[in-house]
Amino acid sequence: MSETIQGSGRSWQRSASEDLWDRTLSQIATKMGRMAYLARLKNPETDKYEHHGLAAVFGEDSAEDALRRSHSEVLEEMLNMSILDQKDDVSKYLEGLPQSARRLLANWEKTKGYEALLPPSTSAAQKELFHGNLGLIIKHLKAELAGGEQNPDS
Repeated sequence: MSETIQGSGRSWQRSASEDLWDRTLSQIATKMGRMAYLARLKNPETDKYEHHGLAAVFGEDSAEDALRRSHSEVLEEMLNMSILDQKDDVSKYLEGLPQSARRLLANWEKTKGYEALLPPSTSAAQKELFHGNLGLIIKHLKAELAGGEQNPDS
């Protein structure tokens, strides 16, 4: 389903995915932030993504599909980044959170809470890569926050 937008003497069609990216996801500065946002829109009771504004304009099925596909796309984009770019992305994400980065990193390291950010369609290979990269990123960021050396494994 698409929305017809009128303006300047012309009209054009806008899909739920375009609307989601243009109005919301493009406003979130980091890929990790986008993954966290999309993960919060997944209802664990129904196993469906829910966004009332998007559903009101495009219908529940189109909205859910756009959210599901976008969540997978953001994960793919993140995994295609270099490990250093991923580290910078996670660091920037943490800077924007109200809670202590040190506490969140310790919690992630202990509980693997970042698993909740993954879309349901994540393949085993993607999970393995994400977990491996996040494990390294967490160690490095914790060391940086502690004022320690850049490579805590050496």
